[in-house]
Amino acid sequence: MNSQQSSARINRLEIMFSEQEYTIEALNTVVTRQALELDQLSTQVELLKLQIKDLKTEMPDNEILDERPPHY
Repeated sequence: MNSQQSSARINRLEIMFSEQEYTIEALNTVVTRQALELDQLSTQVELLKLQIKDLKTEMPDNEILDERPPHY
């Protein structure tokens, strides 16, 4: 392998390396954003669970919600 071939090979490797570095940075950005969104969604789910729990305690137990009207 002569020096011109070695130089061309090194250039290709450097290009591949910088493309991979860019891809890794882009993926890291996506993963970080998704982690933040997941945290926000988890918080929202917990709040909704609490709201549902509160609503259940406020509802009377003896009422039947799907009861047919008397004229049926």
